[in-house]
Amino acid sequence: MSDNVKNSLSRRPEARGFRVEQLLEEASLGRIRIPSFQRPLRWRSKHVIEFYDSIIRGFPVGELLLSREHADAGEVSFGSVTIDAPERHDALWVIDGQQRITALVATLLRQEEVPCRDYWAIWYDLENEKFQLLMSKSPGPTLLPLNVLNDSVKQLRWIRNWPLGEEREDLVDRVLQIGKAIREYEIPAYIVEGADENLLRLIFTRSNTGGVNMKESEIFEALYGGEGDRPIRTAISRLIDLGFGQLDEDLFLRCMRITCNVARTDAVGEAGNLPEGAIRRTEVALRRAIQTISGTAGIPHWKLLPYRFPLILLTVFYDKFGETDERIDRLIGKWIWRGAVTGDHEDSTDARVQRLAAEIRKSKSAGETIQNLISKLHPIDSKSPVQNSPREEIDREIRLNRASGKIFILGLLAANPKNPDENVTPLFGAIDIENDEELEAVEREIDPAKISVSITGDTKLGTDTVIRLPNVQASQILSSSEAVLNSYLITQDQVKLLNQGNQSEFRRLRRKSLTEYFEEFINDRIGDRNDLRPSISSIVSNGSVAKEENK
Repeated sequence: MSDNVKNSLSRRPEARGFRVEQLLEEASLGRIRIPSFQRPLRWRSKHVIEFYDSIIRGFPVGELLLSREHADAGEVSFGSVTIDAPERHDALWVIDGQQRITALVATLLRQEEVPCRDYWAIWYDLENEKFQLLMSKSPGPTLLPLNVLNDSVKQLRWIRNWPLGEEREDLVDRVLQIGKAIREYEIPAYIVEGADENLLRLIFTRSNTGGVNMKESEIFEALYGGEGDRPIRTAISRLIDLGFGQLDEDLFLRCMRITCNVARTDAVGEAGNLPEGAIRRTEVALRRAIQTISGTAGIPHWKLLPYRFPLILLTVFYDKFGETDERIDRLIGKWIWRGAVTGDHEDSTDARVQRLAAEIRKSKSAGETIQNLISKLHPIDSKSPVQNSPREEIDREIRLNRASGKIFILGLLAANPKNPDENVTPLFGAIDIENDEELEAVEREIDPAKISVSITGDTKLGTDTVIRLPNVQASQILSSSEAVLNSYLITQDQVKLLNQGNQSEFRRLRRKSLTEYFEEFINDRIGDRNDLRPSISSIVSNGSVAKEENK
């Protein structure tokens, strides 16, 4: 029997519809379960709001895919709601539809009288006829909490206690309409039986192509992770001690694919041949790459890397050449910086990375490899202005989505800004640039540029920008000693001009000092031709190897 026939369902899926009130009942009884290979919750409040808006408008919200199988007793979590589920022989495991079912259960079955401050604290504005997230415990008088709509009795009880229940008959009717529309909305579903876990994983990866797209790392962990395993996340957590920030999971996976020659999981569609120890091998090489990037090149956080290309390729390099060699590390630091300012590291396509990775694997020495990489970079001279000069940032608003913007911030950090009160340089880890998953009530991404602040109170032009240290205000910096001011690349004369309200002259003087500083900063990091020459020992060593091969 072929593998395709083996990996098939023995019977056709059962097609049926579930009203929302039926799904809520099944969940409360512990019948609905979430498989271990399901991806983390990706929906945020805006997705939940759009979901409910589609329901009351009668729009289709997609099909559910469930598997009817045995389930042991245990706790089942749906966002903010946890259910103590008994053992069941007819449990419905969610293969596709986790985000939608969680949105229903976490919103409609929660117990708080005033749900607020999480993605599922959704209320309906009866006056303006729209759903919204509640962030305070003081809802307006025309806001309806969705958790009173899961059954008609609870809904009527809420209306009786509602201050506007007698005077706003129009809004009472609206409450009844909304409750009925949600409870009776029917979601189509397919139910499969007789599928083992490997087949369910395959069905899972095939079905997750719409909505909030799966990250490649989530597909990988669904295919390769065992019960409760999150191999990539576990590896990343072990790298946090380096102070380089928590790497993106897809970035780690890409490093692994290139280093271990693993095909893209979203193209495979089912588990392929993963080399033994691939994740651990990648983690070890990544650790060495991070140590060189942060320690030697002086780039303290992965979000400040002008380009990700060096991190990916250096994982391959240190997988091949794991021994410690300070001179090689220094050359790599020069290569990182030269590729950043010239823009050579911008191209990180798979084709380019795989070609260079193949050259690294064939190379006989670390010195030969890094010299080869350096030789491929564009030359830097006075006749050819570099693509990403930090000097270009001095007169414009700093943006960390530009390589030059990141280089500018790295230059400010290299001056070791001091705390005005303690007169010491804090650890970089204390600077807030992490994307902590704060509540997205305002539905926005965290801007890593939070590490900088304007000392003029104006827009954050390069001339106005300093590093923001925790609990340090711009006014404290400007009233500090000369030593502290110097660490922020500010002079006392410049402060006097600011205090006099003469911003134009302040900017002129700071532009001049920043230009001089960044010229020295870049020259120090890219090195001259003498810095980049191969060592005598490496020349002799390579010559000896060549002689041996010619014998």
